[in-house]
Amino acid sequence: MDPTPSPQAQSQKGAWLSIATYCLLAAAKLTVGWLSGSQAIAADGVNNATDVLGSVAVLLGLKIAQRPADDEHRYGHERAEGVASLVVATIMGIASLEVGRGAVLSLIASDRAAPAAWSLWVALGSAGVLLAIYAYNLRLARRCRSTALEAAAYDHLSDVFISLGAAAGIAGSHLGWHWADPLAGLAVAALIARTAWSIGSEAAHMLMDGFADQKRIDALHEVVMGVAGVTGVQRLRARLLGSRVHVDVTVLVPCHLSIVEAHAVADRVEAALIQLDDVREVHVHVEPDVAAQAR
Repeated sequence: MDPTPSPQAQSQKGAWLSIATYCLLAAAKLTVGWLSGSQAIAADGVNNATDVLGSVAVLLGLKIAQRPADDEHRYGHERAEGVASLVVATIMGIASLEVGRGAVLSLIASDRAAPAAWSLWVALGSAGVLLAIYAYNLRLARRCRSTALEAAAYDHLSDVFISLGAAAGIAGSHLGWHWADPLAGLAVAALIARTAWSIGSEAAHMLMDGFADQKRIDALHEVVMGVAGVTGVQRLRARLLGSRVHVDVTVLVPCHLSIVEAHAVADRVEAALIQLDDVREVHVHVEPDVAAQAR
C-alpha cells in the first residue's frame, strides 16, 4: 500500500482547487465587469486575480514546508507556510489600494450609469461557489493543521461577502441609486484590506515566535508536572513552526538523582509531550531542585 500522504501534501489539494476556481472567477468577472459596466464586479475580478497569486504562494509554501531539515535550515522548512501567508496578505493589501482607487474615481464621476441587470446573477453565483470552496478548504486545513491553507480559506469567506456586496451594489443601482455600484466597489476594497491585515498580522506573529495561547501553555505545564520524577517547571516556552508546536522546557528533579536517572526523567517528559497531537518537537533541560532539598 502507498504511504499516507503528509498533511502538507494533502493541503496542496486545497491550494490547487483555489487556484483553479480563482482563475475561472477572475476571468469571468473581469469580462462581465467590462461588458456590463459594473465597477463592483470589476473590482471583485481584480480581487480574484490577486487571489490567484496568493493561492500560488500558498501552494509553494506548502511544498517548501515538506522539505526535511538540512545544514542551512536545521529546524526544517515549516515556517514557509507563515511566509506564504504573509505574501498572501501583501498581495491582498496592494489589491485593496488599487480597487479602492478605481472605486473612488468612479464614485466622483458625473456620468455614472447602472450596470447591466444580468451581472447580478454572476455576483450571486460567485458567492455560492466561493462559499463551497471555503467550507472544503477550512475543513481540510483543520484536519491537516495548515495555517497557510486556513488563511486562504478565510480569504475565500471574505470573497463571499465581497461578491454579495457587489450584488447589493448592482441591485441598488437599478433602484435608482447610481452611486451604489461604485460604493460597493469601495466596500470591497475595505474588506480586502481588513482580511489582509488579519492574515498578515497573524503570520508575522508566528514568524516572530509569538505564542499567545496561554491556555495551551498551561495545559503543557500540567502535562510536564504529571511526569514521574518532575518536582517543578523552571521555564516552559512554546513556538509555532508552521502548524506544529515546538516546546522548550526546563524541569526540576530531585538532587539525589544520578545523571542516568535525571536523563530518564527528561526522556519521560519528552515522550509525554510528543504524544500530543500538535507537538512536533521537544527540548528538555534538567536542573536539580535545590530549593526542595533545602526544605
